[in-house]
Order: sequence, then structure tokens, then C-alpha cells
Amino acid sequence: MFGAALFLATACPIGHAQEPVDPTKAPALERTLRTDPPKISGKTLDELEQMLKSARAELGQQLTQEDKSQKAPDQKDALRTDPLWNGEKRFLELEAIIQERRGERQEELLQLPKAENSSALPQADRTSQAHQLQQLGESLLLADVIASTFRSFPEIEIARLQANVTRGEVTQASGAYDLHLDYFSLNQPVGYYENSRSGVSLSRQLWWGGYAIAGYRIGRGFFEPWYKERETNKGGEFRVGWVQPLLQGRAIDPYRVSLFQANLNQQAVAPEIQQNVLGASLAAAAAYWAWVEAGNQLAAQEQLLDLAMKRNEGLNRLFERGLSTRKELAVNAQTISERQLKVFESKQKFRDTAFKLAVFLRNENGTPMLARPEWLPADFPQINPLELLDFETAFLEAQQRRPELALINIDLQKLRWDLELARNQTLPNLDFTIQGVQNVGDPATTLNDKGDFILESGVMGGVPVQRRKARGKIESTLAKMQQVEQKRWFMTNKIEMDLRVARNALEVSRDMVLRSQQLLRETRETLDYFRREFASGNQDFLFLLAQEAKATEAQIKLLDAQREYYISLARLQAVLGLDPLEQSLNLDQSLASGEPQATMPNQPEQIPAGPPSR
Repeated sequence: MFGAALFLATACPIGHAQEPVDPTKAPALERTLRTDPPKISGKTLDELEQMLKSARAELGQQLTQEDKSQKAPDQKDALRTDPLWNGEKRFLELEAIIQERRGERQEELLQLPKAENSSALPQADRTSQAHQLQQLGESLLLADVIASTFRSFPEIEIARLQANVTRGEVTQASGAYDLHLDYFSLNQPVGYYENSRSGVSLSRQLWWGGYAIAGYRIGRGFFEPWYKERETNKGGEFRVGWVQPLLQGRAIDPYRVSLFQANLNQQAVAPEIQQNVLGASLAAAAAYWAWVEAGNQLAAQEQLLDLAMKRNEGLNRLFERGLSTRKELAVNAQTISERQLKVFESKQKFRDTAFKLAVFLRNENGTPMLARPEWLPADFPQINPLELLDFETAFLEAQQRRPELALINIDLQKLRWDLELARNQTLPNLDFTIQGVQNVGDPATTLNDKGDFILESGVMGGVPVQRRKARGKIESTLAKMQQVEQKRWFMTNKIEMDLRVARNALEVSRDMVLRSQQLLRETRETLDYFRREFASGNQDFLFLLAQEAKATEAQIKLLDAQREYYISLARLQAVLGLDPLEQSLNLDQSLASGEPQATMPNQPEQIPAGPPSR
């Protein structure tokens, strides 16, 4: 009798308030236990468990009362014939029925779908799945977005059109050396001195600051005595002249400086295009990966909602068989509403990212194009091990590639030409001039004073005494050059810091991806444990729902970490000045092959790239 009491005491919940049982009622209870089996028809699992719990509590009290009133028999046979012991056997039978019903519930619930997602698949399987989608042409790849940005993004197109602007500036500056055609025809038909004059000449600015002219003129009629130089012989007059600076304007002059600076502006077009390409491509990559993340987050939330909706169907079937409760149905209905709200939020975010991506994703006409949901890749590309070269080598090559430093060097060269011109203008004007004149035809007068060949040569010049214009130009240009030098030094420091930050961000984000993958595995293992415990009836429903939410949060954290990794990768490529289109194609090929990226020649960073181009 003591052994049975010990068994029942351990089976009852500790601390459960028990009502005392009247000993006089024990014979009636004994008859009930001996003659009437438990009625379980139409009872739910909860009702069966409550019935077992109450009956065991009463039996335990009765046995305790029996132990206090009399000594336990020593003979085992007497224990077997005890009617209370027979009742305990009946309860054990009831407990076996309950265990059987629990097994049915567990089998039914474990047949419900699990919250699966491509992120839980092995890496090789996910790569194969993504590759199959890309072979079908259903995925929008990073290379597609970058190529569209190259082709039609307005800021890049503006930079390209700058080439036409600078080409026009070069042509304009070259116009100073155009061949000039000058002509005139003047008549004086009324007055005491009636005459007419006509002429034509060709002149051109020479490269070394000189000036050459050749022309012909003819003057006929009667001329004022004080304008006798207007008169020519009957055949006219030929004139050739040349002016050459000897000091100021010989080594450099404003025409040459203007042409040199226009050529430098033309050289600056390529770095400007590269600068816009790097900036736009980085923004395009960030928009693309945000779109990929938002789409996969929406898929995760939809799968979580679908899990609750399918579980609702299973719980309804179990409720009809008495293996579930209204509480579980109510809690699951509330969960469905909450998860529907999450799906709506995720849809809005996915659409917003598609709108932002449309700024970079354009059709052949340059019109923004909205990315379709069916274009969404199944998952992020595979993350391969990084092999970064030493920082000094990467930093030196980044300085050679970055367009900002090239533009600063061009600005500095333009200022050097301004300085050279200002220093040249401190010299005095001293020009050598020579010209020859020859009249042809019959003499204009009897004196025949224009028939001989005339040659005139000499020098002429002048200089401002204070020369403040030139000295002020030198002073301001030197100050501007110091400013540009500081700008170049600051840009060098900025590239160094950007490179350090980008390398650090890439390494940390990769570690975060690995840790997030581990967290996702752990949460799903825990979820599987909670799922089995709930199915067997040993775990509260709320714990299972909380763990499902944690698993989805872990999946979203992994997507966040993957997005940060690929944005950090794009940022590092931009800091290094690498070609974004080439890098995106390498990344696509890496995803298609499923193997680590090969070492790129002459690259300061050996980094993985993205999904294969179509």
C-alpha cells in the first residue's frame, strides 16, 4: 500500500491543493473503481487529462487516509487483492489511452509544413537553384542593373556630353590661330578730291606669339596731300609684314594658355565620367541589394504566414477529433492577423525598393523600368573567402585609379599655365617688326615716288611701371595652387581612410554573415525541438509561436548581413577605382559556377564578385 501511495504522490503535481476525502465514502469509491471503467467517449484530450488528474488526486488522498488509519500489510498477495490497487490499474489504463491520443496529435501536427527558405538550403543547392533560374532568364542580376546604369543613367550621360562641351572649347581656343580675311572698298565720289580705295589681306596669329600679314590694295583718283599714302600706282600695291615678340608673349601668351587649358578640360572628361560611373554604380548596387533583401524578407514573412494558415487547418481537424483546444485556435488566429500585417509591411518595403531601383534600371529609351517580382533572385550570391593584398599595395594602386586625384592634378596643371603666363607678363613688351611694300603698274604721278621696293624693320614696345596686374596674378595663382595641393593631400588621406574603412567593413560584414548563418541554424534547430514538444502536448503554444518569430528574425538578420556584405564589397571596389561592370560580371560568373573567384591580374584586392550575366 505504501508503494502505491508513493507512486501516486509522484504522479500528482507538487503543491496542488487537495480537498480532504471523507473516509466513510471510501467503500463507494472502491466500488466505482472496481466495477466502472472510465468513460472516455466524446471526451477531448484536455478533458481526459483533467479527469485523470482529478481521479488520481482523490485516490492519493484516499490512500493517505488508509495509511493513517491502519498499518500497511506485509504480504504482497494482500496488496494485489486490494481494491484500491485495482483502481490504480484502471487509471494506468486511462493514462495509456491518453498517451495514445497524444501520439495521434503529434503525428498530425508534425505533418504540417516547416518554415523553410532557400537560405536554409546547402550552399551548393542554393547555387544550383539560382543558376537554373538565371539560365531561364528569370532573375535580374547585378550586371543587368550596372549595364543599364552605364547606358542610360542621366548623371553619366551628362558627363559624357561634357566631351562635346570641351571639344567645342578646344575648337574655340584654336580659333585664335585662324586665317583672317580682311577686305574693304571705300569711295569718295563728291568733293574736290574724288577717289576710291579697295583692298584685301590675309593675316594669322603665329604659334610663337608672332603675327603675319599679306595683302593687296589699290587707290585711284585725287587724294589729299596729307593722305598721299593712300595712293598707289595703277597696278596697286602688295604688302607683306611680320611682328614677333622678343620678351613678353614669346615663350607663352594668352592664346596658347587658353588652348592648353581647353585641352586639359578635354582630358578631364574621362575622369569625370569615371567618377560619375563609380558613384552611380555604387548607388545602383546599394539599391539592387536592398531590393533583393526586401524581396527575400517578403518571401520569409509570407512563408511564416503560410505556416500559420496551414497549421490552422490542421488544428481545426484536430479540434474536431478532440485533440486540440479553442485556446490554440484563438491564439493561432491572432498570429495569422499579426503575420498578415508583417506581410503588408514587407510588401510596401519591397515596392519602395523597386521604385528606387527603377532610377538605375532603365530600358533602351532611358525610361525608368520597374523591376518585376518574378525577377527576384532566389537568394544572395555565395560568399567566397577573401584574399586581400597588403594595404600599402592596395593604397598605391587606388591612388593611380581614383578619378578625383586625376581631376585635381588637371586643375593644378591649369594653374601652372596661369602662373607661367603671369610671370611672362612681368616682362616688357619688345616686338620685332618687318614689312615690305611694292607698287606695280604705271606710276600714279610724274614723280614716280612709289615705284621702288620699300622695306621697313625695327622694334617697338612698352611696359607698365608698377606691373601690379602681373604681380597680383602671380600672388593669387600661387595661393590657388597651395589650395589645390592641400585638396590633393586631403583627398589622399580620404582615400586611405576610405580604404581602411571599406576593408574593415567587408571583413566584419563577412563575419556577421557567418555568425548570422550559425544563428539561423541554431534557431531552426530550437524551433524543431519546440515543434515536436508542442506536437506531443508537452509545450505551450505561445513558446512555439515565439520561436517561429525568432527563426524568421534570424533569417532577416542573415539577409541584412548579406546585403551589408555586398554593399561593402561594392564600396571597396569603388574606393579602389575598379570597373563596376567588370566586377559585377565576375560576381555573376562566380554565382553561376559556384566556385571561388580566380585571382584577378593587376588588382589590389582579390575579392569575390556577383551573379552571372545573361
